[in-house]
Amino acid sequence: MADLLQIGASGISVYQRALATVSNNIANLSTDGYSRQTTDIKQNQPIEVGSGYIGTGAYFDSVSRQYDGFLEASLQQATADLESEGAAAEYASRLLDILGDEKIGLTTALNQFFSAAKTLSTEPASSALRGSMLRDGEALATRFQSLAGQLSDLGEQSLSALEASVRSANALSTQLAEVNRQLQKQSSALVQPPELLDRRDQLLRDLSEYVQIRTSFDKRGLVTVSVSESTSKGKIVAGVQSSGLYVSPSSADQNQLEYRLQGRLGTETLTGIPSGKVSGYADFYEKTLVTVASRLNELARVLVTEVNDIQTTGLNGEGEQGEAFFSIEPIFDVERDASASDFQVDVSVVDPESYQIRSVSVTYDDNRDRWYADDVDGSVVFANQNGLLALDDISIQITGESTLGDRFELVPDVSAARGIRLSITDGLGIATSSMFRITPNAKNNGIFDPVASFSGIPKTDIGSVEFEEFGLGRPIEVGPSVINPLTVISAGQGEVEFNLNLNQGSGNVLQIMTTDGQHLIGSAADARVLEQAVKQSTRFSAGSNYSSEYLNTSGNDAYKNLDIFYGVSSEAASITQLLPLNSLFFEAPVGTNFAGGGLDFTLEPATTNDRLSLLSSRYIDTSIGTLSVSGGAIYIGDGTSSSVIASMSDFYDGNSQTLRIQFAENLASDFVTDELAGRISSLVTYSSGEDLTGINNPLKKRINGELFTSDFSVNLVESRDFISSELVAAGQIVKGQDQFVAKVTTRNVAYASGVGRVLIDAGDIRLNGVDLGELVVSDSGVLSTADVKEWLDDAKTGVAVSESNVVEIPSDLVQLNSGYGLTLNGVSVVSLATNTRSSFGSIDDLVSSINAVTDQSGVFASRNQLGDLQLQNLDLGGANIVLGGTAGLPGNVLGIGSKTYIGSLELELTSSTSESVVLELGADGKPADLNLLGLNTQIRMSGDIDEDLVVFLTGDGQSSLEAEALTSDDDVIDQLRGRQLEFYFDSENSYQIRDLVSNSVLANRTYQGELLLDYQGIDINLDNRAVIGDRFVVDGNNLGPNGSFDGQGNNSNILRFVDLESKSVLPGGQTISEGYLKFVGDVGNVATQSEIARDALTIVQQQAVEAKDRVSGVSLDKEAADLIRFQQAYQASAQVMQVATKLFDTVLQVR
Repeated sequence: MADLLQIGASGISVYQRALATVSNNIANLSTDGYSRQTTDIKQNQPIEVGSGYIGTGAYFDSVSRQYDGFLEASLQQATADLESEGAAAEYASRLLDILGDEKIGLTTALNQFFSAAKTLSTEPASSALRGSMLRDGEALATRFQSLAGQLSDLGEQSLSALEASVRSANALSTQLAEVNRQLQKQSSALVQPPELLDRRDQLLRDLSEYVQIRTSFDKRGLVTVSVSESTSKGKIVAGVQSSGLYVSPSSADQNQLEYRLQGRLGTETLTGIPSGKVSGYADFYEKTLVTVASRLNELARVLVTEVNDIQTTGLNGEGEQGEAFFSIEPIFDVERDASASDFQVDVSVVDPESYQIRSVSVTYDDNRDRWYADDVDGSVVFANQNGLLALDDISIQITGESTLGDRFELVPDVSAARGIRLSITDGLGIATSSMFRITPNAKNNGIFDPVASFSGIPKTDIGSVEFEEFGLGRPIEVGPSVINPLTVISAGQGEVEFNLNLNQGSGNVLQIMTTDGQHLIGSAADARVLEQAVKQSTRFSAGSNYSSEYLNTSGNDAYKNLDIFYGVSSEAASITQLLPLNSLFFEAPVGTNFAGGGLDFTLEPATTNDRLSLLSSRYIDTSIGTLSVSGGAIYIGDGTSSSVIASMSDFYDGNSQTLRIQFAENLASDFVTDELAGRISSLVTYSSGEDLTGINNPLKKRINGELFTSDFSVNLVESRDFISSELVAAGQIVKGQDQFVAKVTTRNVAYASGVGRVLIDAGDIRLNGVDLGELVVSDSGVLSTADVKEWLDDAKTGVAVSESNVVEIPSDLVQLNSGYGLTLNGVSVVSLATNTRSSFGSIDDLVSSINAVTDQSGVFASRNQLGDLQLQNLDLGGANIVLGGTAGLPGNVLGIGSKTYIGSLELELTSSTSESVVLELGADGKPADLNLLGLNTQIRMSGDIDEDLVVFLTGDGQSSLEAEALTSDDDVIDQLRGRQLEFYFDSENSYQIRDLVSNSVLANRTYQGELLLDYQGIDINLDNRAVIGDRFVVDGNNLGPNGSFDGQGNNSNILRFVDLESKSVLPGGQTISEGYLKFVGDVGNVATQSEIARDALTIVQQQAVEAKDRVSGVSLDKEAADLIRFQQAYQASAQVMQVATKLFDTVLQVR
């Protein structure tokens, strides 16, 4: 009975606790996060009785939470997905409302703008209609700005919601770390308080609303939470520590968000958050909103570009080229940092087109009471007393109070939609008229109403070398380039110059052509090659044909009256003539007879450019005793006539320049006196071939005057030193006799051999307008400077030709003991030091040895200031120097090539009218002809170059090329408008374009019946196919008086505005309106998809909740059933105890 009583007592105890557990479930029916609890009951150890076992009752083991980890994770994921789509759907719907609103969206504004253009096209001279279009244009710009502002505000709101969600997630992660701290008090999750575990799971569910999480648990129930796809990375909670999630726009790109974890768990950069509210807001901002803003900006840019292209290629109401209709200006956000003062900032951009994006920090200087900032170049600029801070790129006006520590930063926003502005302020500024109009001939039979429009000067694709590369200050090595041009000269230049230096053996020719095949500069010998290029190269206009009509022609007969030069020229420079000698007094012995003697004036040191002469007379004066200088002679007047008393000559020996006055022999013995010699010396002039009035380095010279008799028995010398700057300051300058000098100096003439060989044909080169004859190798068999000088002198142009030959040998090349020996013009050189031909004691010995045989070889040697060796002809002339070594040996002692060394030439023209020295190539002349003479070829073109020109290089070999260009002062379009272009259909299959102003044929093109023609950006739409004899003239709408505008009623350009409404200008062939509607539709699709996804995920989340509740939720029906069941079991256990008591009492009553 005792056992029976014990069993009943255990049952009462167990079911009493079971009833308590059920009661607790019922009490927490509405408690958030509560998980249903159950009582775990186990039987006591049975006892063995006889051959069997008898139970001993039951005992209470524990209370268990009804929890399923899989269902909990599913609910967390479903919650994160639902919240992500819900956040995206909310803001996508708001974005769609903005874009689709008639008062905010662009559709209405675009329609009104193009409608105003259409109305204006009916009456382009109407100021009222112009004003209406201007207002609608401003309204369109304002609508873009407003829409961009709305998008910006929506972006800020989504970022605010994002930040709030991040803060909530961080607060939950902190609470989770605290729960973990409490959980670590127990050694096993099985003995953890259910309430603490419920709180942990509820925090996880709440956290999953904001970020998708991945969880893992240790044996004590502590949770590790990750916000990435892997639990090993992106940990926001681990143990009792947590990190904060931070999401913000990137400093490098405000359109992209940066994600990072930072806190006690360290710092980690994340690529993103997979789902949850944070993900939803971030996806909307980064993908939907940024994409829409980008497409809106692109739409604004396209609108501005297209409208401005039309506007700037038309004429406004005053007949001037239209200025930009819209502009895009940066907007500046003012970040005030910690500034305490209430000041206002207004920013304007100096030049929106050239503005370079940069942030500007502006600081207040309390000591100067001025604001300051760094300029573009880094210099510090202070504001003026009115608070205007004028930088190179922006102007900042600051008003209001300022105090120490005030600072702000200007952050530019260059989004097109936000920065679009109306640029013109007057309706007259709208370019309604085309820049060009067409006047068809009244006798036409095919074309009656052609229409012209202008799309801008076309740009030709660059060649092998961009022309700007020539401006780097160094020659560029180039080779033949035919099908593809070498380079392209862009329209708008006023002058272009090339300098072509052919490499040895090269036959290169520079060819310059228009894009319509007109050959302007070059050689007709390559016409077939160039004709093929015109047909094949895309740089030429369709249907173009080659023509050499204007080849190398300059002036009024040239293409568009261009001035063209092809050859070598040297501009004349002013020469300063000094009067260095007032007079010289020689003190000759009484009775000395100087008849037949002379008076030498020797200048030292002297260069080849230094000159001594006598002051020339305007006419020969017959006055008694008056000296006159003319034609190389000195005259003296006797009252009725004049007679020659002396002649003049000069010579240069390499160191000094001598002017000799040779007195006539028939003079009276007492005619030449000290006084006469002094008068002659006062007429001596000196020039250096330069303008000495502004020279920085004054010249220091000495003149030695020597008066001598015919037999040199009397020889009187007087010297005078002078400094050029002192003479200039003293006014000792020849006045009233302007003198100029032009010089062309060649390199060494090229080697050519063959007696009688014609090197340059007659007429291939002109010298100062005179055709030169044939250049032929003389009987020497090798071309020399003497041959060239004679050839040039035969033209009798007045150009003085001098020749020289200097062979320079660097001292480090000389091989004194090489054994090679040395011959000069066939004469062997024997060492004075070693008395052999194979070895020399020193370079000075070599010099002396060469000079020892100068009389035989005609060559002398010297050393320059650098110590290098120089060889020259004894007469300082240009005769060839033949250099060799010992017969049979490969070299010579000088260490340079054994060959004939040919000299160089100097062409000089002194004049009073600044005449130039000009060597110009004739019709068949080539750069190789000038290269033979040691000259580069200059190609120069000047005038209105209002079209792109293509440059080819033909011929074999390589060359060095230099080029430069000067931009024209006149606008290219104005130049083009200044022409009158006649299109004449001269046959069924061809037409000609002629400039009536210059009477130049611009193009001869093939015609195949096309109705769209073009020339230099002028687009011409024909109403019918042209027939033979049809013609029309294109002008610049400027045939009014004095070339004034006379096209006020022309509506050709405003019709292009109208056509823009239906023009495909966006990717996919969309118009501007279609492009806007397209991305509005795309946003609608995003919103709809988000709403559908949200609705679907709502069901998924509800199902996850129901699945979780089936396990962990409290059901009243189930609890009521358990309550009855446990109550009955409790009562039955009590009845067992009652029976056991009765049985015990019965036993006690037995006697």
